[in-house]
Amino acid sequence: MITLEIACNSWESCLNAQNGGADRIELIENLHDGGCTPSAGLIKMSTKLSIPVYVMIRPRGGDFCYTEEEINIMESDIDICHSAGVKGIVFGCLTKEGLVDTALCKRLLTRWSGSATFHRAIDECKDIKGACQTIIDLGFERILSSGGAQTAMEGIDTITRIQQQFGQKISIMPGSGITSKNAVEIIQTTGCKELHATCKTTQSYPNAQLKGLFHERTTSDERKVNELQSVIQNL
Repeated sequence: MITLEIACNSWESCLNAQNGGADRIELIENLHDGGCTPSAGLIKMSTKLSIPVYVMIRPRGGDFCYTEEEINIMESDIDICHSAGVKGIVFGCLTKEGLVDTALCKRLLTRWSGSATFHRAIDECKDIKGACQTIIDLGFERILSSGGAQTAMEGIDTITRIQQQFGQKISIMPGSGITSKNAVEIIQTTGCKELHATCKTTQSYPNAQLKGLFHERTTSDERKVNELQSVIQNL
């Protein structure tokens, strides 16, 4: 049984993912920068969903090396997740040398004391295999990775290797560029048991009463989620 996680950037996306058959949601905002922490209101609203929600803890786009002020923001966001009662969080912290920042990760994991995913910060690491072992030792539940490449298909060989070496100790979840057209190949090649996708679409909502400067928005598409779930559900 393959678990399908959908990255959702709005309440509309969450509903589309749930109705499309997603097993879990990664809740984010700022999809353009790879995802940042969503608003407190959206975090609280997400607990009304019937599927588990993991919230992104990332105060900004760009690299994964944080200042003390940014760390304080992350800790406050973790506290909001605690209060809301979400299932888990998603984060990743690196040193300027491209290593997993073990001290900071420990600090945030201790603050959270629950299930956590290490996100695609691992794809920036110089030694992905070494990073996997560090992440396992820290106590993360899973690793989201594109194998150090732009997309999971491009990094499929690396994903396969880390799944073979570490898949019995931690869940390896391929992500980036996953669609219904390549999902089966990725699962069958890597042997992974979870997939991460956005299933995004850009929609236009014209309003004759407005100028139309802001009439487009990107959301997770219920049909695309359903198509993806349909092709992997029997694997």
